[in-house]
Amino acid sequence: MGFFIWNTEIFFVYCNMENQINKGHYLELMDRIHIVSCMIDDHILNHPLAENEPDIQNKLDSALELLLEAYQLVGNKEYSYEDENNTH
Repeated sequence: MGFFIWNTEIFFVYCNMENQINKGHYLELMDRIHIVSCMIDDHILNHPLAENEPDIQNKLDSALELLLEAYQLVGNKEYSYEDENNTH
């Protein structure tokens, strides 16, 4: 029982360290959003079925638009993070 509690405490310390945000997280998330956006554009929006079905195309366009808005939001938050942490 004591050993299990010890492992649990170590796990919680590890999780807390992992959840701390740093400047690199912003660029990393922007990169991942960019990769997914390119994949959606290249492999889903240009699929023949998506191109021939307006209702499908509209939903996919909306999904991509939301991802690109999230990309911009992350970029704006990166500047806020820099201002708050004086990392210029």
